[in-house]
Amino acid sequence: MQFTFAAACASIIFAPVGLPLAIGIQHCLVGFVVSQAVVAFTTHVPSGVSLAVPSFECLLFLARFAVIVAGAVGKGDGGTNAVLATVLAGSVLTNVLASLLLAISSTLPVDDIDRLLPPPVQAGLFAAIGWGVYLLAFDTLGVTFSPASLLTKSAATLWVPANVLGIGLWKASRSVDSPLLIPVFIVAVAALVHGSCLVTGTSIAAARAGGWLMAEAAGRPATALWHALRPSLVRWDVIFSSAAIKQLLFAAIFGPLVNTVLNFVLYGPLVGEKLDLKAECRSHSLGALAAASAGGYSNYIGLSDAAIHRKIGGLDRFSCYVASAVGALFLVAYPLCGAVGYLPTLAIAAICIFVGCDFLYDNIYDNFRTNGARTGLATSAILAVCVRKDMLWGLITGIIGAQGLGWWNRRTRSKEGKGTA
Repeated sequence: MQFTFAAACASIIFAPVGLPLAIGIQHCLVGFVVSQAVVAFTTHVPSGVSLAVPSFECLLFLARFAVIVAGAVGKGDGGTNAVLATVLAGSVLTNVLASLLLAISSTLPVDDIDRLLPPPVQAGLFAAIGWGVYLLAFDTLGVTFSPASLLTKSAATLWVPANVLGIGLWKASRSVDSPLLIPVFIVAVAALVHGSCLVTGTSIAAARAGGWLMAEAAGRPATALWHALRPSLVRWDVIFSSAAIKQLLFAAIFGPLVNTVLNFVLYGPLVGEKLDLKAECRSHSLGALAAASAGGYSNYIGLSDAAIHRKIGGLDRFSCYVASAVGALFLVAYPLCGAVGYLPTLAIAAICIFVGCDFLYDNIYDNFRTNGARTGLATSAILAVCVRKDMLWGLITGIIGAQGLGWWNRRTRSKEGKGTA
């Protein structure tokens, strides 16, 4: 599962700007292996903490960051190596920022997260992330999300089945509670696409050219990642440009920081233990810093993955070390990375659609149904600001609106109390 999602992350961040998928996969796997080992060692949870797959929340921002870097650096005169090093350095910097922010959060009242970040604001931000992840599906397919592009026959033959598969996967996830769901789905889609190629006589090369298969990837030794991440190749001027640094800050804030705290709030009931959130924030801060030191991508706790880990028998710290070791096997047996070139783009795009739909359903539709129209409309307004402007404006608008509403409610109750007296 880690390898599959590492391939997905690499295909979304690296492939659109022509960077090698094998390096991207190594980047994601190194992040998981190191983070998981460090968090398992430093956590205060007796049963250990299973990390999430590589962060989907960061994908939206790091994919935009990669496009910014590619546009600024170009590919001539060794530009590809500079783009690769700069994209990797930016991703690592996100981990460093996440480590710093998590360390700071461990000194704050994170046990009362709803006061720091009211539920409608949380829901609006997560919905915006869901919409962004949904749009990444079209980038994976090489399709521009615009009416003129979507209505062409070549584009429709890709995005229509991807949406059907993604929504079908989402509906299946609502009724099937099994760790085999995603792997079985990917194998089934791969069998369908390769079977169609066999029946129609379409070669692998032609399928890749038509956008049906991922770009060819040759496995490389894990040392290739560290060789690519040479400081002398990094364009620091591009990283610290206003457009680029904004995407990296967004990735750190709306990925590791917010999600780690929120997921730990719900993790205690899942494992039946009372957690020290400040201690767990420090543990994840160390994990993020260690992953950054090794050149790895952001990883942090995810409730769904932790639940799957526990369901298949991962009920102690040792199982978390085993998970890290199995991830490391894919780095040692590096020819396995070549398998990504045979993955259908439909499978990766469908997973993005599945994640996007899940975020949107839980945070918009379910919010309306469970919490009423006023909360649902507030969440939708924050989503609209995030989509129309960006996540920072959505966050600021949401916090100001929530604080203003809280002040008004307190003022109204105070007046009513005086009138009653």
